[in-house]
Amino acid sequence: MQRKHPFYKGALCRLGGFLLAGSILSSQGLAADNPGAHEHGHAALQLAIENNRMELIFTSPAYNLAGFEYQARTEEEKQQLANIRQWLETTPLINTESATCALKSATVSLGGETGSHDDHDHHGEETSHRDYEVTQQLSCDKLAPDVQLTSPLPARFPQLEELEIEWVGAGGQGGSLVTPANRTFRVSE
Repeated sequence: MQRKHPFYKGALCRLGGFLLAGSILSSQGLAADNPGAHEHGHAALQLAIENNRMELIFTSPAYNLAGFEYQARTEEEKQQLANIRQWLETTPLINTESATCALKSATVSLGGETGSHDDHDHHGEETSHRDYEVTQQLSCDKLAPDVQLTSPLPARFPQLEELEIEWVGAGGQGGSLVTPANRTFRVSE
């Protein structure tokens, strides 16, 4: 019978954390390789937590936020996209229940692919699949172990039906599902 050193068990936990952290850093590349990553009504939020600091990546089809994915055509649509960008650049996408998180930096990207697709009931017409990718760095006072967090995303964007959250921190990793009816989740250590 082979004995396992206590370091081995801890190394597996650390490796799992590093793998999840690595997926956070490369989520854009993974989404590009995963044709199922673009699903209306669904979005993903990955967070890394260290002490009172959070870094996050939010990815979502543009449809969930704007109601359309094509290049903005009218002045109203252009203004709508500008308002969405401004909100994403100034609003913490995760916060404590007592709103103690401050946004330190944010970047917003609206990319996309154009081509002929037969999905989404377009019947072969020229379509565009555009995705938002938002990165934020937050500083949060009173970010204690087993803290309950909330996201304003489902309230702000009603077409966002499910927000899948994956987190990693010093005490481990986990996931949650946030919906318009339940916008809070717990990060346990």
